Parts: sequence; structure tokens; C-alpha cells
Amino acid sequence: MSTVNIMPDFDLKVSALCNSVQIDYGIINGKFNQESSHIIVFIKAGLTGSIYGYENKYLKMARNLFGRYGVTVFVVSNPEGTGNSIGHGLQIIENYCKARHIEQYGVYFVGISNGGVQGLFAFEQYPVIQKALLIGAPLNDRPDLIQKALVNFKGEKLYLVCGNKDPCFGLFKLYSELESEKVIFTAYMKVDHVFSGNTELFIKLPEKYLFTI
Repeated sequence: MSTVNIMPDFDLKVSALCNSVQIDYGIINGKFNQESSHIIVFIKAGLTGSIYGYENKYLKMARNLFGRYGVTVFVVSNPEGTGNSIGHGLQIIENYCKARHIEQYGVYFVGISNGGVQGLFAFEQYPVIQKALLIGAPLNDRPDLIQKALVNFKGEKLYLVCGNKDPCFGLFKLYSELESEKVIFTAYMKVDHVFSGNTELFIKLPEKYLFTI
């Protein structure tokens, strides 16, 4: 008789209001006796995205990172009407760390689609974000601010990835001219905006860019 492996849910789920709109947080507790647990991975969903994502892809991404590195992972929903809510998420993370007496920690940020754009516009204000990965971020608004954010990135590394079937791929290629030692662009062939048919690739992108490169 075959057995079905059921993926564990988040260890903790909390909600908080941002500009009178509820944002949900799915949290996987890190292995606090490991040095790597002082890294908090902050995954911001695409616009209207839940903490689970289509077919649990965000939960799978979070569980993969915990399983490989023992890190704490926050997956954050992205409802309409909050404005840029990256600072709100970082405050929730700070509160979490204070409650667990974690005095020093760094944040690795993963932003999907609109979540990536929110992150890009917030990095300069929040130096606690050490590394960042933007997946399919639509770079089609406020070009002056996008260019400024790319040029002025002060963290360790900023990775931007996009599929060549993404509607914003043309702009992605245009902005890739700003690539530097810190800011790196990578295109994926035969991949669309939501990585249709490429879920395993999508799930492992943070592992590849934030932990192994």
C-alpha cells in the first residue's frame, strides 16, 4: 500500500493590518542553535497572492529552504490596497526576533512579481536586507525610481530573474544594461511570468541565488 507524503503547514500563522488591509504571515521557525538560523528569508507574494500560492508553491519554497538550511522563513501575502508593505513585514520580523531574543539577524528577500517591485523600491531604506532575489518583477512603472534603485543598491547581492515569455521581458533586457558586480540579471528561456510547468525550478530559485552562488 503506497503512502502519501503530506507537506507540513507553516509553524505559525499571524495576521496584521497595514493601511486598514489585512496582511497574512506564514512562518517556519528556524533551527535557532544553528548560525544559519540568524538569516530570515522574507518571501513577498505577487499581487493578491496568498501565503500559499498556486498549488502551495510558496509553502514548498519555504519548506525547501528550511529543510536545506534550517533558516526561519516568512511568507507574506500581498493584498491590494496596502501600498508598499515591505516595512510592515520587516517590523513583524523584528518583533518575532525580539520575542525569541535574536539580537542580530539579516534578511534575505524574495519578491515575486509586484512583491519584487515593492522590495526594489524599499531596499535603500532598509539596510537589514542583505541579499535579494526578484522573480518576474514587472519593471514597467516609474523608470527613474527603478534605475535609481538598481544603481544605488547597497546590499551584498541583488538578483533579478525573468523568463523570456514574460510580457515584461523586453524591459528586463533593457534594464540589464545596468548590471554590475552587485546587481545581476538572469534570463530563463521558455519560461513565462508564472513559471508554468516549471514549478520545481521556481521553488528552488532562492536556494540557488541566495545560498549557493
